[in-house]
This record gives sequence, C-alpha cells and structure tokens, in this order.
Amino acid sequence: MFIEIINFHPKIHYRLKKIIPVFITIIIALIIWGICYPAFMNGDSLVQYGQALTGNYDDWHPPIMAILLQYVLKLGGGIGFITLIQTVMGCTGIYLLSREILGLFNISGRKYYYLPLLILLILLLPVSPLPFHLMAFIKDTWVEIGFIWIAYLSLHIYHIKTTQSKKAMLSFVSLITCMILVLLVRHNAIVILPVFMLQLYLLSNSYTTTKKFKLSGIENGLLLLLIYFFLSHQIYNSYHVIKTHPENQVYATECLGVLVNNTDNKKYLPYMYSHLTPNYATAYIPGNVAPIMWWGPIKAVDSAFNRNDSQFTAQYYNLIKHAPLSVLKVKWDGFSLMIPPRIKYHWFHPQLDSNNYGLAQNEYFRSIRMNWISGTKHALSATPFAYIFGGHLLWFILNILLLVLFFIKKLSPNIIFTTVLFIPALYCLSYLLASTDPDFRFIYPSTLLMQVLFFSLISVLVISKLKPKRSTISA
Repeated sequence: MFIEIINFHPKIHYRLKKIIPVFITIIIALIIWGICYPAFMNGDSLVQYGQALTGNYDDWHPPIMAILLQYVLKLGGGIGFITLIQTVMGCTGIYLLSREILGLFNISGRKYYYLPLLILLILLLPVSPLPFHLMAFIKDTWVEIGFIWIAYLSLHIYHIKTTQSKKAMLSFVSLITCMILVLLVRHNAIVILPVFMLQLYLLSNSYTTTKKFKLSGIENGLLLLLIYFFLSHQIYNSYHVIKTHPENQVYATECLGVLVNNTDNKKYLPYMYSHLTPNYATAYIPGNVAPIMWWGPIKAVDSAFNRNDSQFTAQYYNLIKHAPLSVLKVKWDGFSLMIPPRIKYHWFHPQLDSNNYGLAQNEYFRSIRMNWISGTKHALSATPFAYIFGGHLLWFILNILLLVLFFIKKLSPNIIFTTVLFIPALYCLSYLLASTDPDFRFIYPSTLLMQVLFFSLISVLVISKLKPKRSTISA
C-alpha cells in the first residue's frame, strides 16, 4: 500500500528521492561519530580545551575555537557535541557540494542525487584519513569543513540567484559566516581574503555578465573585511587574549636555516648566532620549529635565546632586506617537505591523548576503531593510495591544471567555479610563506576540497563525456 501511494503521488516520490541520500549521509556521519566518540585530540587540542575551561586565552592558536567551546560547555554540552556538528556538517557539505557541481554541468535524475553519495563513500573508505580528520578537534578540521561549505554556498547562490529565489539571502548570510569563521580559525587563511571578496562581488546583485567593472558591487566584500577586523578586535579586547607572537617561531626557524646554509649570514643575525648550540646544524629540520622550541628533541639554540626579543625580530627583517633569496630558499625547503607523501609520517592523529580533564574515547567500539585506524594506516603506507589519499602533490598539480583549463579555456559554466579553484591553491601556497611542521593536516583542507571537486568532475566526464551543453544556471 505504501509503495503504491508513493508511485501514485509523483511529488512524494520526488521528495523522497531528494531526502533519502541526505538521510543516508547523516546516518553515515552518526556512525563515524559513534565509533570515534568523543574526539581525536592532540596536544594543541587539549591546550584549546584547557583555555575553554579556564577562560584564559592566548593567540598561539586563534582563540575562536576555545571561546565557542567555552559556551558549549556552559550550556551543558561537551567536546562530543562539537565533533558531532563537525562530522555531520563535513559529510553533508561534501554531499551537497558534489551535487551542486553535477547540477552545474546539467547532470540530473537519480545520478544527480546518488552519485554525490558514492563520492562521499569513496572519501570515507579505509584508504582515506577523512573520517579521523572530521572527528579531530583541531583548527585544520574547521578550515576543511569551512572550505567545503564556502564552495557549495558560492555555487548554490549563483544558481538560485539567477532564478530570483528568496533563498539566496539566507545562503548569502551563511556564506559570509563560513568565510569569517575560516579567517578567524587559521592565521594563514588571510591569504584567501581577496578570493572571498571577489566571490562576494560576483554574487552581488550589481554584478552582471559584462566585462565592465562596477564599483557598486564591492560593498559585500568590504562588509566581509569590516566584519572580520571588527570581530578580531573585539575578541582580543573582550576576552583579554594574550598576544604570544607565534610568527616569531617561524622567523627563528628560517634564520636557523639561513645560518645552516651559509654561516656568512651571521653578520645579519648576530643575536641568534650567539645563542646557537654546537650541534645546531644537525638539529635543523627544514620548515620545522621543533629545534628552536623548548620541547624540541635536539636543541639548536640555548635556553637564553628569546625569539620574542626585539633585536632578534629587527635582525630578521634586516636579513630579508639584504638576503631575500636566502630566506626564500629556506621557505621553499620547508614547503617542499609538506607536499609529497611521507610514508613514516602520520596522516591523522589516531587517538585522544592522555590528559587531566577526564577525556577519553569510548570503549564500546574500541576494537572497531583500532582496526579501522590500523587498516587505514596500512593502506596509506602503500602506493598508489599514498599518493591519492596520503599526499598533497597530486592534488596541488591537478589544482593548477584545472585552474589553467577553467580560467584560460573557459570550460566552466560560470566564473564562480573558477574562483573556488583558487581557494585550495592559495591556501596550499600560504605554507610557502610560513611553515611550522610538515604535518599532513595543514594542507589537507586544500586537498580535501580538490578531491571533492575532482571526483565530481570525473563523474560529469563519465556521464556526459564532456558533450557541449548550455548550463541551465547560466541561462
């Protein structure tokens, strides 16, 4: 009887076709959350958790996550509530973004609703670290989820705006919220601010498809800029955030590398040179701050070295002025270690570290969780999975190639898609400016976004074989 009713009423059948894949997506997210509850947390995560408990904040890690967590804790929630939101938002965002791309290229019917679900399942296979990143309480996870939703909302707004839909305003507010959150969560996300402003300009009602630039369309980008700086200022003042100058650890690492490469540069860095240990050269790791930090395994500087000393920072800027190529080489040395797969280096944090807060992962699904983790590690340690899911080089190359194709050859049905491709490229390159450790999670937001975009485009290619069709959203 129920099946007959569904078949008899096309509207019910249509709505079920839309709802069922989303429902399955949420169920998948809940399963991941239950197995890994309450979270994967490393030392950085626990520092942020401690700040949320005490209300004492600093900007070594941008404080927005700890501040929001503090309110969750006050309302009776916990870290598990945060990771529940993360996992559901991450999975549904991937599904919706993939579906939006299929619609962008005129894919319809069952393929439009169920192929994105298949792409999500591929990204959650035991050869991919995605599930463990979604369950990690760490700023990189918030950035990767933010990127997914920014890409989806940008494409979606462009789509519904052309139909004069009233839904555009709600989506527009959500888009700006996601952009602001990403900018507040990661210091280096500031490099994407121009792309965000461009997207808001292109999505404004003042923008037309003509090539003439109109100043009346830039108010949304300026609004984003204003909100970001206003919130940053208010967060520091209202929550008494202590400034720790984390950028100085990058300066010190780069100065160390410059001295290791050429000791003649000591004339620009007398302060640091006077504090080097005898084994500073062997202690140096390109792009890794450990040798100049108190917790480093081998110290490159003595205990009297102060990376926040004003004379040191002044000498760093002097070094840039007189030996910019030396600094650039050190930056490249660190960045180049972050891109390719590193078989012996972890792709995700596989546990909730011991702590004094009583936080521990549940024991109900411990055997399933541990087998899942060990299986993923084993799969990721072997090619080709190491290059597909365990490294960034392949996706960075594909990102650049797609940018060239879509930007120069104008293959995309709309310009917004091209701006989306700039997000992972610029974010990845931001680590050329400042690298603190060749940790996989740093560039993973770019890689994940590219994986969703690429697998969706491959689906379009397989289905339509790139037959020239006029996009419905550009009509």
